[in-house]
Amino acid sequence: MYIGFSFVFDFNPKISLNTILISVISAGFFEELYFRGFLFALPFRKAKLGFVLSVLFGALYFGSLHLYQSTELNELLGIFLITFLGGILFAWVYAEWNFNIWVPVFLHMLMNLAWEIFSISENALGGIYSNIFRFLTVALVILLTIMYKKRKGIKLTVNKKTLLLLK
Repeated sequence: MYIGFSFVFDFNPKISLNTILISVISAGFFEELYFRGFLFALPFRKAKLGFVLSVLFGALYFGSLHLYQSTELNELLGIFLITFLGGILFAWVYAEWNFNIWVPVFLHMLMNLAWEIFSISENALGGIYSNIFRFLTVALVILLTIMYKKRKGIKLTVNKKTLLLLK
């Protein structure tokens, strides 16, 4: 995201320490702690529900909490979809990295920081270029995670057995 954004978008001159503390650090830390560490981890790890059932409520809730960013229906749907899918990604990363909450926390913070450093959009939806770079970043995160686990001989935590049914 940082590389692509630097070619397409201008640096955000309005960025402030307050923005970084609230929109990047606090949002990344507390959202991951609550949505992944609590709403996802309890059903998946403790209640032994499958990944889909465990992630569904938290991702729906995560997506809906970002709807304050617009009043236009198409934008609302886009914002919800992007943040809902982000909630699923962060939960998957959390599970695949041995339930280390710091992995999705830092990923979330870094993605939020890129959004703040560059003048991209006033909401989470963004435009075509921001979503291309976001998609490439997500694909890279997934690819690197799978490659790391394969190289280490570690099975994926989210697999056919844990995807839909009770574990």
